[in-house]
Amino acid sequence: MRTTINISDGILSELRERARQRRRPFREIVEETIQRGLGVMPLSSKKTVTLQTHRVGIKPAYQGLSMNQLYDQIESEDARK
Repeated sequence: MRTTINISDGILSELRERARQRRRPFREIVEETIQRGLGVMPLSSKKTVTLQTHRVGIKPAYQGLSMNQLYDQIESEDARK
């Protein structure tokens, strides 16, 4: 099937270079690249990932803080010692 698409100059030159290096038609390189891209992230795949959580014994005063806030708090307490 024939179609027209807009490709950035950088990607176009990269595809042309790959075709030249592999001595294969440009069309084959573009098709192979698209197939590989689609294979990495299937459009119909919507799997839910479930992670098991564990209690780590954080003091109640620190619960609900982001990791950066928690790190800053621990660092400031350590500096006081």
